[in-house]
Amino acid sequence: MAACGICGSEMGGFAARSPRRVPPIVMGHEFSGVIERLGDRVSGLREGQRVVVNALYHCGECDLCRRGLTHLCRDRQVFGMNRQGAFAELVNAPASIVYPIPEGVSDVQAAMVEPLGNGLHVVDMARGNTLETVLVCGAGTIGLMCMQAARARGAQRIAISDTHAGRLEIAGDLGADLVVNPGERNVVETMLEWTDGQGVELGIDAVGAPPTREDALRSARPGGDVVWIGLHHDEMTLSTYEIVLGEKRVMGSYAATDANMREGLELFAAGRIELAPWTQTFPLEQGAEVFRAMLRQEKDAIKAVLVPGGA
Repeated sequence: MAACGICGSEMGGFAARSPRRVPPIVMGHEFSGVIERLGDRVSGLREGQRVVVNALYHCGECDLCRRGLTHLCRDRQVFGMNRQGAFAELVNAPASIVYPIPEGVSDVQAAMVEPLGNGLHVVDMARGNTLETVLVCGAGTIGLMCMQAARARGAQRIAISDTHAGRLEIAGDLGADLVVNPGERNVVETMLEWTDGQGVELGIDAVGAPPTREDALRSARPGGDVVWIGLHHDEMTLSTYEIVLGEKRVMGSYAATDANMREGLELFAAGRIELAPWTQTFPLEQGAEVFRAMLRQEKDAIKAVLVPGGA
């Protein structure tokens, strides 16, 4: 293992027992590393090669895999959930989800290909959308990656909302055209003003809370797309009239496909994705301490990445 990001879902599993992450599982699913040893039947890879790994292993044989929906595999295994993860010195990864890292892409950048892949998959869900105006609710890791993925795919104007002023400042530095603090301004009203009363082409919720899901939905124009990727809360109450009468497409997005991972590597290699100053590295040995500090919001970083042998 060369670098492994701490995901918000893992912090939730660390803070309280989660049915999705049962001790003593080793967590960690956003990672890059160097091949230490190859299985006897592996080809196309070599020992000593720098690689990144998809967070999700698929069987390749079920009906969904045969349809190309490998990220929805009926027998999928996720590192740090139902197979051992990468907050360790070594991790066992199936060769089918291992990708060589291009020259010029750092270990930390490679580890962030998985969350970037999630952002790219969100945009994939809105196929055919003009991306003229996009709202991203949440300026955490996934929100910032959704924003950069949308920009890389040609989005013309992007707004982002968050209650944390520091995160909004970073989003602005990364190229957001408009930042909105829901504690200060009504997001839906602001989006309508920003789009001359039309509503945004694409609304993305990267938080998973009822208010942010509703903001993404109500901010979308009639006939627009809404994609939910955040998983902070499960159940919510909403007006179905907003969907039916506005004929809006509301979709969930989960994980990243092989194509998303490869595109993410290409975008990093092309210098089109920015991690500074919102990503910081910390020694793997201090992992538990970093988890606690992140939960108490004592670290300035939006994203913490654990690396072996010190930061």
